[in-house]
Amino acid sequence: MSSLLIHSESDDDSSSLSSSDEEQELQQEVANQQQLLIEEEEGDIYNEPKIPLSTSIFLEKLPKPQQEQLNQQIEEQQQRNHQLSSQRDSSEDKKKNDNDSKNTTIAKPTEEEEVTKITIRFQPIGSTPHIQPKVFKISSTSTIATINKFLIKKLKTKSLIYIYIQNSFSPNPDEKIIDLFNLFKTNNELIISYCNTIAFG
Repeated sequence: MSSLLIHSESDDDSSSLSSSDEEQELQQEVANQQQLLIEEEEGDIYNEPKIPLSTSIFLEKLPKPQQEQLNQQIEEQQQRNHQLSSQRDSSEDKKKNDNDSKNTTIAKPTEEEEVTKITIRFQPIGSTPHIQPKVFKISSTSTIATINKFLIKKLKTKSLIYIYIQNSFSPNPDEKIIDLFNLFKTNNELIISYCNTIAFG
């Protein structure tokens, strides 16, 4: 079918054109291709140049030096597009790293400020022994696992201790006390219930 297209273009229409008209059309096509490449660069689109079939057939008729020149211009444009996209990527990475370092420097002082003592009230469930005193102040960076170890030591037991927040749910062992305190404090205390058997859920 492509041979039909080539054959149809080489009929009377193409033979009736003078060589200067044909050269002007070829130059116009080259200019159009260059304009497309410039528009792609301005639109921040990096794609392989897509040449319509009719244009590619027309470009094949270009003299060899003009074809080489066009190919060279296309390659240069692709290299420029690639350089622009890599520069854009590196500048985005740099901005991201700058933002990360700013966030890190901002986060460090707040973490240091957050190291405070939190008041915790311990309540036994059922027949579980009481600990004295019932209220303790614990570092805000401690975890539930730390509280569990503390209760095992205070109760002088080797069995598991089940911990519940406000008699409703059992927090994860890696949950931070400050997070639970901020969400579930009552009268500026975090109420932690404990039991030596599963009590809820």
